[in-house]
Amino acid sequence: VAKTRPSLKHLSAQFRGLRIEKTYTAICYGTPKAIINGRREGVMGPIKIHPSEDDDNKAPLGGENRWQSTEAPLDGKSAITHWRVLKHLQHNNTTQLSLLELKPKTGRYRQLRRHMAKIHGCPLVGDTVFAKGIEKGGNNGKLGLFLCSSAVRFEHPCYGASSDVFERNRNAAARLSSDDSSVRVTFRSEGDRLMVEASIDLHQKFADLLEI
Repeated sequence: VAKTRPSLKHLSAQFRGLRIEKTYTAICYGTPKAIINGRREGVMGPIKIHPSEDDDNKAPLGGENRWQSTEAPLDGKSAITHWRVLKHLQHNNTTQLSLLELKPKTGRYRQLRRHMAKIHGCPLVGDTVFAKGIEKGGNNGKLGLFLCSSAVRFEHPCYGASSDVFERNRNAAARLSSDDSSVRVTFRSEGDRLMVEASIDLHQKFADLLEI
């Protein structure tokens, strides 16, 4: 929540310009396949799946599990989702599940859920719309949707302001991190910009399902 009009204007411009990076954590049925370079025609238009151009090369499960980019239009508009697989597991020794990180580069209606279900055939656990057939008769759906907004990254709106204003913001972030161990706020300098990175712990239901 912005506390000043200049900060609100600055953050609003970042949202409009799609410069605020949001990361979601999810659990899906099956395993979305990483494709080196793939393009095909879908019902809604051309579909492209390829390694993400801004891949940070941190591949938890090796090269095939680096950040991937899925480009598939939704409702007649461009829709892009970056994703990677963090963990594979068998649930109850029968159901294949995958722990994912997803970064929407566009903001279409139900984009993450639709891309995973419709394009990859891997609906999210607890999705009563796109995983309706899988969820029927199971208990996972009763725990709600396994999709969590887990991190956000944006440019600090007060960087370059007077030092006392900046220090107040940094001290407030430090207090937030220390008061709640489930919240982490860090600062990273990038040229003439100061980036804020905030993340939260996943809900306990994720650990319960993953048995971690």
